Amino acid sequence: MVKRYLQFIKEANEEVQKVDSSKYTEVKDEIKSMIEKTIDKNGGEFASFVDKFIQEPDDVKIEGLINDSDLYDFYLKFRNDIDEILNDIKFFGNAPSEVNAIGLYDYLIKGTQKAIEETVKLLAETKGEETEKEAEGEAPTEEAEGEAPAQS
Repeated sequence: MVKRYLQFIKEANEEVQKVDSSKYTEVKDEIKSMIEKTIDKNGGEFASFVDKFIQEPDDVKIEGLINDSDLYDFYLKFRNDIDEILNDIKFFGNAPSEVNAIGLYDYLIKGTQKAIEETVKLLAETKGEETEKEAEGEAPTEEAEGEAPAQS
């Protein structure tokens, strides 16, 4: 019985959970708009910015999420979604010392940064799915403004 329990624990620790991309639309929209503001200011394109951010999150900065105080304000605005994202990736299983956080504030900032990284990954996946649909010849699911939906 103990062997089965230890095997269960081992499998649970190895299992990497992904964040559900259909959730957290407000956070995704906010981060997307911040990325677009950054691109407008510095130039570039969305896909390349996101790819670079995913590869080097410490080197690439998003306008409005640069300082610790910006990250803290962002956390306060979206704390429920951020906490869910961090719970999904099991961030809270890490001790503050494991993420090089000295106190609660620092732990919160590191967690918010990690949640932003995960959200940007979701944005990249969403963009990839939209690109695949367009390549297959499917029309985007959004309807033009002011037009009535087609009825069958």
